[in-house]
Amino acid sequence: MNDTRIDGYREFLKRRDGEADLLNRRLANREDFFDDLETNPVRSLHPADRTTFLRNMRRRKPEPGLDRKMLFLLATAKLNQAERFGVGLGETYGLNSDESLPPERVYLELEEHYHTRLLAYVLDVFELTFQVVPPPFVMRQFVKTGVFLPERLGFVFVGAAEMAGCIMFDELRRVGVELFADEPEVCERIERLYSEILTDEIGHVGYCASRCTSAERAVMRWLYPRIGRLFARQTAEISLLIDPAELRARLDRPFIVEELTAGLTNETYLVTHP
Repeated sequence: MNDTRIDGYREFLKRRDGEADLLNRRLANREDFFDDLETNPVRSLHPADRTTFLRNMRRRKPEPGLDRKMLFLLATAKLNQAERFGVGLGETYGLNSDESLPPERVYLELEEHYHTRLLAYVLDVFELTFQVVPPPFVMRQFVKTGVFLPERLGFVFVGAAEMAGCIMFDELRRVGVELFADEPEVCERIERLYSEILTDEIGHVGYCASRCTSAERAVMRWLYPRIGRLFARQTAEISLLIDPAELRARLDRPFIVEELTAGLTNETYLVTHP
């Protein structure tokens, strides 16, 4: 990490997110983004079965016979529950509220907070409401480990989890676009919302990597496919949507940011490659 690159990331965050208000959990530009979504709503011609969705939200594994579209919506609703749990836990303990912390930490915490809202708007397209459910027991312990590790180790652990998150969100973005290709507006909305999350996650990976030594980044790279496989096992819908062998193969390849950004129209910023 050097001052020029981290300063560049800070400027990027201000330009992308606008003014940060930690007390009210608001980023000015993100609120404008959501205002635009409200002004220009998109609705699928095929609303999802709300009863089936709610019944499966609290199931560890989805009931047999669900179609791929319902599996996608359940994965969308469940994948971020662990991150939401971690953000709430960090806020409870005031881990990113100290005045001595660098400004980008406030932005990163608030960006994570917005991811739940972004995914909620994916569900809204199908007339579903985002449901808060506790993540599985294993994921809760995983998140607690990341939140309470000493800061230096925490960057390695969280950075690897962010790398895995990039792959999961990119895969779900791809699946969503394929599944709803017959409804162009729905397809575009899914692409837009998932791309917002992926843009943030790429930035978070680069920030965590910038706080690590070269040896610690090697540990990040070693951990990330293992964490990715954990995410897939704990969100059973992912394993039903994405061929497990193909997902393992992707996780086992080097983490190449250019593959993730190739389809993005958003500007991205990577402080340091992991």
